[in-house]
Formats: sequence, C-alpha cells, structure tokens
Amino acid sequence: MIELADSEARYISILRRRTLRMLERELAPLGLGPGRYLYLFALYFEDGRSQQALADAVSADKAAATRALARLEADGYVRRAACNCDRRVTRVYLTPTGLELQPVLESAAIRVNDALVSPLGQAERAHLRDMLRSMTLAGSDA
Repeated sequence: MIELADSEARYISILRRRTLRMLERELAPLGLGPGRYLYLFALYFEDGRSQQALADAVSADKAAATRALARLEADGYVRRAACNCDRRVTRVYLTPTGLELQPVLESAAIRVNDALVSPLGQAERAHLRDMLRSMTLAGSDA
C-alpha cells in the first residue's frame, strides 16, 4: 500500500501552498490579492497574451481570470483590448504602472524562493531544480 502521507506529491503540494502564502504576504502591501500577481508574472514573460492564454498560464478557469483581470485593470496594472485580427479575442497588456511593479514582484519571488530552499546547499538546489524540471517535462501532457 502506498504511504500517501509521505509521498512526493504531498510534499510538492505543501510547498506550492506555502509558496503562495509567502508570496501573498510579501505582496499584501501592494494590494495584490490572492493570485492576481500570477497574471502579472505571466505578462512579464509575454505581454499582450489573450485572456484565455493567461487563464491557461495560471491554471485558472475563464471566469476567475476575468474577475482577476478586471480587478488588475481597475487598479491600473493592465489594460484589455479586442484583438485587431479577431474581435472575439481579448488581449491583455501591462500598463506603465504594471511594468513598474516588475522589479518589486521579482524581488519578492526571489526572497520567497530563497527562503523555501534555504535548508539546501547549492549542489542540492541544482539537483532539486534538475529533478523538478524533469518531472515537469515528463508530465507535460497532463
């Protein structure tokens, strides 16, 4: 019988929840509520994504993405516009205010990541990163 309480999946899940809680605490002074910063990070990698692509990137359903993006738009971090080539598609762009947050968000993400892996040495961190990358790539069809 599998020992689920001591499984790799359980520890990954715990670390994910811990990471999100730590990031939300770090970013609370900015007024970025639960998960909204994820959309900004996704736009830093590729500005002008469609609303659906952003929902997919952060693993959110369409309604949750719409609510989060509406709030980010109201706060002045993003703007939404219909795509010129297909009016049914809504594209999302960072505003200058949203762009100004990038170094703050990146610093917070670095602090959280460093705190999470602080018990590990550099070689262990590199090995962990390699193993997680392999797991992620192997599970890309899930």
